[in-house]
Amino acid sequence: MKTRICQLHVVLTLLIISFAWNPGVSHADGPGEYEVKGAFLYHFANFVRWPESTFKTTDGHLRVCILGKDPFGHILEETLEKKTVKDHPFEIHRNPSKTELQHCHMLYFAASESPQMKTLHHHIAKGEVLTFGEDLEFMRQGGMVQFFVKDQKVQFAINPEVVNQTQLKVSSKLLRLAEIVSP
Repeated sequence: MKTRICQLHVVLTLLIISFAWNPGVSHADGPGEYEVKGAFLYHFANFVRWPESTFKTTDGHLRVCILGKDPFGHILEETLEKKTVKDHPFEIHRNPSKTELQHCHMLYFAASESPQMKTLHHHIAKGEVLTFGEDLEFMRQGGMVQFFVKDQKVQFAINPEVVNQTQLKVSSKLLRLAEIVSP
């Protein structure tokens, strides 16, 4: 029962965050776009299950990697600092090498890097990396989660076909909140 209440709380938080961001409002009035996306990354981690073996190569850390020009700046550190998911603390890596990509749990492709998704796919094809991007090309290249702004709100789409080809398990609660796409 306690787990169900916690999951409901996270779902409600995701909904509130997605509706709270408004690009026409100053930072003092509410969170900015990348603050919302950073919060989404944290909450997504609560709704995804990785094989336990994936944490052996990262000393138990949940590794969030940013590929390309980092749009978050200090926001991710502030958002993820001292937070854990199932006793796994977060660790942020920017622009990991191709060989380090397989040790990422969540890989965020900055807009400039989305076209590289297809060429880098064999480096992350282990089936244990949840990929994020910001443009339609990213999803067409085999990306899993796309952030987009619609009606001045940060929203997200998920490609369950691509996710189902991995060893990741995504909660149906998260899928119900997403726009479902198929390339």
